[in-house]
Amino acid sequence: MGSGEGKPNDDAGLLRRSLDGTPAAGVITFDRQGTVLQASGPAIKKAPSLLPGVDLREELEKLTHVEMVDRLLIRREVATFAGRPDGPETHWMVWSDNTEYGESVMTLWDTDWNEIMNERRAAFTMAASHELRGPLTTLQGFAEILNMDTGNMRPEQAEAAAIIESTARHLAILVEDVFDLSRNSFGELRLNLCDIDLARVVDEVCSITRPGVEGRGQSLDAEIDGELPRLQADEARANQMITNLINNASVHNAEGVSIKIRAFVEDGYVAVEVEDDGKGLPFDDPEEAFRTFRRGEESTAGDRTGSGIGLSITKRLIQLHRGRIEVESTRGAGTSFTLWFPIDRDSALDPGEPGPA
Repeated sequence: MGSGEGKPNDDAGLLRRSLDGTPAAGVITFDRQGTVLQASGPAIKKAPSLLPGVDLREELEKLTHVEMVDRLLIRREVATFAGRPDGPETHWMVWSDNTEYGESVMTLWDTDWNEIMNERRAAFTMAASHELRGPLTTLQGFAEILNMDTGNMRPEQAEAAAIIESTARHLAILVEDVFDLSRNSFGELRLNLCDIDLARVVDEVCSITRPGVEGRGQSLDAEIDGELPRLQADEARANQMITNLINNASVHNAEGVSIKIRAFVEDGYVAVEVEDDGKGLPFDDPEEAFRTFRRGEESTAGDRTGSGIGLSITKRLIQLHRGRIEVESTRGAGTSFTLWFPIDRDSALDPGEPGPA
């Protein structure tokens, strides 16, 4: 019996009335198979297609793109998209802890910005990208022309021209990474999936990066362990990730360092490992390397390579592939980064960090 008026307790009814009486936020519960079990009144109002009995992922992919749904359901990050066609944008979050019976709880609530503000942000990003890329392309082009024939230059002039070209190239990459980070923060970073041969991608990246690595007095070798299965992946982004890891190993180490790439299959994943025998990461916790703008204790004020943006972008890109990146490092003994690409993307839909056991 309840207290006070002698009415029986109705915990389930009270909870339902409480949830329905909170119009600013909706609550949805779904099971391990991704079937919606319950939806509060405000949740149905904000996302009318998410009714009990429907497949949650299937319905969400009708509202937004796959990468945004992965962000919400696999990585358990806050996602933002409209709950109904032409409706206002809504924040979504799946709570990481399941109930004792395995159900998961998702909440959705009104955003604190409107569509006009979002359009202005996108317009500013596009304009800034255009304004920065134009001068950088011109600067890089003229620097390349100067370096085609340095015979009539004094040694210090030739050195300056080489530095200008190198800096322009680095700045162009940095600008692209910054805009990738911006797109990722709003869930706009997308993949162009196709059937790719990762062994060929590794070979192409090595061919392109080897001259720069050897120019620093270092070596770069690649090894493919057996025949790799073809993957559903974004070839350009796979190229970008592997390039980032090679460049990171090269620019942060001294002359004489050996960089080795190995591609192999393990536990349903294709792995690409980039290992060096250099000085190791300047962090007590190697995972700190993935934090944007995180600088090691040994970084100097003039070190333009120490922003950490490339590694941060690499981690986000492999997560979009439903894979993961691992890092191991020992001070004075080198560092290895390993990208894990799932062979079957659909098998990597469970939340948490995917990867081999």
